[in-house]
Amino acid sequence: MVNNVELFSDAKASKALAPRSREEGMKRAKAAYEANPDSIEAITAYAEALFNSHQFEESEKLLSRACELSPSPDITYNLAFVYAVLGKEDKAKEIYRKVISMVPGTSLSKSAEYELWKMGEQVDAKWLKR
Repeated sequence: MVNNVELFSDAKASKALAPRSREEGMKRAKAAYEANPDSIEAITAYAEALFNSHQFEESEKLLSRACELSPSPDITYNLAFVYAVLGKEDKAKEIYRKVISMVPGTSLSKSAEYELWKMGEQVDAKWLKR
């Protein structure tokens, strides 16, 4: 879903977000989810398709469920991003801080720190001190 490092530099990302591609992706993701609603891969793929179609509330519900089933740092980060998009800033900050504690010092952690910083939170990050 959200990969700050690759999303904006990847030409394939633009194609994937084109209306026709988005609709086809939504159909495939929904079918996979309906066939196996307990699959983390199916849940996250469907959540991503919903996000790309601007169905943020539905994406939030699926990502919340995915975090309950398998609290991976990537899924947790995506949930925080959706909260931020929905204007649930306090919840987004809480979840971004959770990502930082899950994988300190990684690029995902640094991205979470950056998102917190953009929301006006004081962040004690090495990248800010350079």
